[in-house]
Amino acid sequence: MVNVEEYINVYKELMKALEERLNHYREGVKRLDEAWVGYRNAVNELKREWDSDYPLIESRVNQLKAGIEGLRRQVEEAEVKREIGLMDDESYGKLVNELNTAIEELSKMYDQAKSLLGELENGLMNHWIRSIDVSAISQEAVEKLTKNLEEAKANGQISEETYARLKRDLDLLAKALQAYSLLLKGQ
Repeated sequence: MVNVEEYINVYKELMKALEERLNHYREGVKRLDEAWVGYRNAVNELKREWDSDYPLIESRVNQLKAGIEGLRRQVEEAEVKREIGLMDDESYGKLVNELNTAIEELSKMYDQAKSLLGELENGLMNHWIRSIDVSAISQEAVEKLTKNLEEAKANGQISEETYARLKRDLDLLAKALQAYSLLLKGQ
């Protein structure tokens, strides 16, 4: 005959070992939740800063482009001056060489700045999309935000650049929401 008390004690020991293992995973999930909250907060803070600073950053990049265009106009002016006799060939050649060198240098800076701007924006957007809790957002809310954005653009309350960036963000949000919805339907 089986000793019931011993039998129960064996399962109590089993349960104790099981609880220890499950507690390990409970603590792991708790650490992941805390890390996730920290990650989401960090992403949202950086996104807010980025959205605030982006117009100024883009303006600085565009200043490089405007500088290149200004130098190109100077080359054209030098050509006209040479053609009408206000500048000799030697002075023209020297000036155009200097201007082309400056154009090349500014073009490299502009390309580098544009590339870095795109790289940073893509990286931030990837983090932002990953950090969104789509379970807390409704399709109606996204549609309302889109409508408000369209109205702000129509009323001239926001620039074309701001509109384009916010529209892109809302489109990404809508896509994330659709993907989440499809996942829920598949369950």
